[in-house]
Amino acid sequence: MTSFAVAIEPRAEPRLAALALLFHAAAAASPWVARCGTSLALALSALALLGLAATIARIPGPHCRLARLEVDADGCRVRLRPCDADLPATLKPATRAYSGMVVLDLAVQGRRRGWLLTRSSLPADEFRRLKARIRLAC
Repeated sequence: MTSFAVAIEPRAEPRLAALALLFHAAAAASPWVARCGTSLALALSALALLGLAATIARIPGPHCRLARLEVDADGCRVRLRPCDADLPATLKPATRAYSGMVVLDLAVQGRRRGWLLTRSSLPADEFRRLKARIRLAC
């Protein structure tokens, strides 16, 4: 079987970011609605808001450092903002391809980076090619 190359630069996903904000805000408010103790409610709300920052950093847009991904026979390379250089990367085993979403887990320079890519963030043929490449690689 011959390998095929994938090169993607996803569009920003403001709807996904808004949905993540809504879910994390609900998670931050739920300890207060459930009338937990003040210290426990503060801790759980802080965790939900920290999780929001981590989630927004994985959604394509201005807060995500990942700008481009290339996967071919030579391996995987990413471009981080604001740099213009391609860096070697490794697809981690937690990378998953679902019918409407791809969850990329990458190791770049010893750090974990990730993307949450929906079907609407890429052209249809690039999304299918990326899903197939992930299923072959992982």
